[in-house]
Amino acid sequence: MPDTVIIGAGPAGLAMAGRLREAGQNFEILERSNRIANSWQSHYERLHLHTIKEYSTLPHQDFPVSYPQYVPREKVVEYYKQYASDHSHLKKSMHARGTMIQAP
Repeated sequence: MPDTVIIGAGPAGLAMAGRLREAGQNFEILERSNRIANSWQSHYERLHLHTIKEYSTLPHQDFPVSYPQYVPREKVVEYYKQYASDHSHLKKSMHARGTMIQAP
């Protein structure tokens, strides 16, 4: 049983998972799809980060030096996938869930 449940494997969920792992906490990531950063993968092609890459990194992993200052969507997706791959515990802790629960 996890100590913490993280909803979503997008950037905030990945960042939280990285910090919880660093703190030695047991967690589970619940994601609606079976893909890392699913919403980023389906946004429009010309989307770029609105902040410079130095302010948009996940814990313990900078964007590659070769990436432009304002990272385009496809490179952001690559970065998130690489982050999950490099931190294999994240992928092992992720579970796809097909049902969303909404508050009344």
